[in-house]
Amino acid sequence: MLWFVNESSLQGQFVDDADFLAVLRGLLDLRHSSGTLKNNLRVTRMLPQAQVARDADVRALITRYGDRDLQRALLTWIDRTGPFIDDDRAPEPDDFFEFEGLEVTSSGLGEAARRTKKQEECSTFSFEGGGKDFARDPLAVDHGLPEERYGRYEVRNLWELEALERDVARAAPPITSWEELVDTARERFANLDIGDLHRDAVLAREPFEASIAKRAMSLLALLDTYAGDRSEDGAEGIVAREVVDQYFKGDRAPFSGESETNRRTFDKELTFDRADGEQILAHWHGKISHRTFRLHFEWPLEAGREKLAVVYLGPKITKT
Repeated sequence: MLWFVNESSLQGQFVDDADFLAVLRGLLDLRHSSGTLKNNLRVTRMLPQAQVARDADVRALITRYGDRDLQRALLTWIDRTGPFIDDDRAPEPDDFFEFEGLEVTSSGLGEAARRTKKQEECSTFSFEGGGKDFARDPLAVDHGLPEERYGRYEVRNLWELEALERDVARAAPPITSWEELVDTARERFANLDIGDLHRDAVLAREPFEASIAKRAMSLLALLDTYAGDRSEDGAEGIVAREVVDQYFKGDRAPFSGESETNRRTFDKELTFDRADGEQILAHWHGKISHRTFRLHFEWPLEAGREKLAVVYLGPKITKT
């Protein structure tokens, strides 16, 4: 479950600084009390520039407030730690979204619409008031330019801290073991053939860590999106190509293959059994920076294969 702060709902409507800061303080307190919310309440990097009052955006209002500890905590969250929507944005080739004539493509509401389109469980958190009052549920977001609409998506929306707290309490409990990670991923990603990663002796002796599981789930979601947009002959659809362009190319891409040297040196270690018993060289991997973990998978996916095999999760194999 993901929640997105809807900064589009900030329209300079706050007359009293304290009223807005009370909401931010409430969000901060909920993040501190709930690991689920801390890891899954996402903001855009545009939030500090959103207009709160006639004479102040978010950053200016926080900065002029007298409580230095609150200033530091809030700015650390929205400026440095996030998590930020921009770092894990759902791929969408026809990327234009509007809410009642207001473009929200790059906003929290736009991301929630993309996730809703992908049938992911999510919600926005909006601020009440303003010329366009977002204090309603759901928010009907249009996809595509006005002259060429592709669809309309009803995004779940919250605007009261108490409602957000209840929503978090109802969310699925966090994954607490490697086995739970595998079971959850198998349920969620129908286009992946996920092996018994938790039974690998290498991973089994590694202590479980939630941040690694979270990053692994994000990487698996991208692979699932790719595999789900291929035809029977292996041709990639628009969304699949978008995943490749955004996440498989460039020096800092989250997915990459091993160098030719590493493939030769670690040939045995990079060879895995697929679920059908066939051995494959799976040198392509997703990067997890924490504890230098890697997620290895079958690549490229051959024509005729409906599911992409995921064969390894654990510490980097090609350490020298």
